[in-house]
Amino acid sequence: MLLPHSALSSLLEKPLPEREAAGYLHTAAEIAAQPELWRATARLMASRAEELGAFLGPAPRLLLAGAGSSHYVGLSIAPALRRVFPCVEAIPSTEILMDPESAFPRDEFILVSFARSGDSPEGNEVARLAAALRPGLARQLAITCNAKGALARIVGALGEGGRVVVLPELCNDRSLAMTSSFSCMALAGLSLGWAAAPGGAAAFAERAEGLASLGEAVIPRFSDLAASLASKGFKRAFFLAPRPFLGGAYEAHLKVQELSGGAILSKAEDMLGLRHGFMAAIDPESLVVLLCSSDPYRRAYELDLARELRAKRLGKTTLVVAETARDFEGLADILFETGSAPGVDDDARALLAVLPGQLLGLFASLELGLKPDAPSPSGVINRVVQGVAIHPYGRPAGAP
Repeated sequence: MLLPHSALSSLLEKPLPEREAAGYLHTAAEIAAQPELWRATARLMASRAEELGAFLGPAPRLLLAGAGSSHYVGLSIAPALRRVFPCVEAIPSTEILMDPESAFPRDEFILVSFARSGDSPEGNEVARLAAALRPGLARQLAITCNAKGALARIVGALGEGGRVVVLPELCNDRSLAMTSSFSCMALAGLSLGWAAAPGGAAAFAERAEGLASLGEAVIPRFSDLAASLASKGFKRAFFLAPRPFLGGAYEAHLKVQELSGGAILSKAEDMLGLRHGFMAAIDPESLVVLLCSSDPYRRAYELDLARELRAKRLGKTTLVVAETARDFEGLADILFETGSAPGVDDDARALLAVLPGQLLGLFASLELGLKPDAPSPSGVINRVVQGVAIHPYGRPAGAP
């Protein structure tokens, strides 16, 4: 992707040895590549729409599973999928593993597993447990970025009861923090809502192209803002969002926390939930990001919160990110407008909601003297989770 001149393009234009030495070779490029990868992902999902529509069948119950960022994929798309399917739940694979009997439905369902590498032990064991504990009830769909991962093998071995979608190879981020893998898996998951609908492929293509065009505009512009905010410093970051963007807000907060090596403490919360105790954590060194809706009903609540934050003088900097932000004049320190595109509604904008977190995390990491590709010098966190022992699940199905 050829970016207009920006803070991000300045990083990408550095000589290869300099990018490698600074430790951002992969992270910066993977953030920038997302719009084109969204187009590639959309083409892939369109080519499999008929097959996946038949696999989903009429009125399926979906259980969306993943760990960490892969769970936030499910949270990001669940609101949109609930407008199509009668029952959609997003439960972390880490939680399912600890209590599979309470997590797996007792009627027919489809376990949709999201995984970048497909080698996370929790997600892979959940796929095995679903087959073992709900024989005849569970079908499985894996959406992954790695054809060679264990998850692809496990679900692929289920025959007619399983389907595997492997996203374009470049979606499989090489950096520690998930960026393009997250947004591409989210887009692939969104496509399930159109897979079987008449004219669905065309509607999904319009939405994907709209998102890609917005991403191409947002990424360079927000990178300049992110670089400026990082240079001024902030020690805490709060990402506040209404329900359609809440999964994106969780992913945004995780990017800042991961890429800063934990130096910047971050929190994601729904707009109204902030008042229920969490507001007390906003201190004078906090960046507060409001990811705002285009819906007039939700906007009224968002404006109320912005007024309260301003009246209480909370935080160091308040940033509003919205399709249009005129309503927030005088209520925030910075207004950032993403603009609009055909077919892109609030349900789809979770992909855009993650971009501020990715870019703030990248530039904060560099400002802190860290290497964004591997921001945990002590090895506390890794690209693929380590140290998880899988224990046998011996309790009979149905036992208390």
